[in-house]
Amino acid sequence: MEENRFDLKEIREQTDLVSLLSKLGFEPLKRSGGELFYLSMLRENDTAPSFCVNEKLGLWYDHGLAKGGTVIDFALAYWPGCDFREAMGKLNEASGSLQLPPPIRPAQMEMPLRHPSYQIREIRESIGNPAISAYLSQRGILEVAGPFIKEVYYTIKKENGRRMELFAAGWQTDLGGWEVRNSHFKGCLGKKSMRFINGENRLAVFEGMMDFLSWKLEHPGDAASVLVLNSVAFLKPAMRFAQGYSAVELFFDHDPSGKKASGEFLKNLPWAADRSELYEGFNDYNEKIQHMTGKRMSCGGEEQIPAIKGKQR
Repeated sequence: MEENRFDLKEIREQTDLVSLLSKLGFEPLKRSGGELFYLSMLRENDTAPSFCVNEKLGLWYDHGLAKGGTVIDFALAYWPGCDFREAMGKLNEASGSLQLPPPIRPAQMEMPLRHPSYQIREIRESIGNPAISAYLSQRGILEVAGPFIKEVYYTIKKENGRRMELFAAGWQTDLGGWEVRNSHFKGCLGKKSMRFINGENRLAVFEGMMDFLSWKLEHPGDAASVLVLNSVAFLKPAMRFAQGYSAVELFFDHDPSGKKASGEFLKNLPWAADRSELYEGFNDYNEKIQHMTGKRMSCGGEEQIPAIKGKQR
């Protein structure tokens, strides 16, 4: 095959993803930790920055598509009508500096994402890591996180072949993958999918786990079944799943993609109820909880919030 004529490792190392995007005319709209967020150039009509680039790792993830990878994966997604060699040629032309290497033996090849670049070392059931506790405290949901959030310790293979040790707060999806979060990173290990929590014959639907935990904080006795999408890309399967419930409550964001998702749900399931008025004035449920947590701390200090007492950032 033609792609066997390229040293993909060398291509990845010589092409800076952020610089490539800039040369293609795309600039980030916000920065959070070591991540840059863009309006997606892989989808039309993206109105909220949902294309994420981790500068340190040189990886991208499109939350609307639930797909990501290296600069090579980006080239294949950005120029979908091209075969592998044509896409590499366009990548060379766009970067302005990458020189395609001469043909090499297939035995030297390393295909992107053929094998996972991560390894999960350990899953800890209880939350005891101070950095993870501080992150969950900052999100305002530490006191309800225990039954749902685990500590995930994993490694990622760097370009030089060495492995970087990482850890994060995580929750497992229904297909066995892990959504992982910390103060500097937001991503997914393994196959991205939804998370269902079985309960009563009433379904509460959330975009993300942090919003579900924010709702749980305010409604500790509510035993409704819960569906966490983890990405609005799963909207259609979520609607099919919700068809089996006689009562459905929606807790989507107040941004354009969240409003669109709510509209689609209500169109297809007219008996569903939009409950986003519970966090009116905020983009999502967790933003409201973070705001309330910040107000409590500014009024009385950490000792008034037992869930975060003694925890250090």
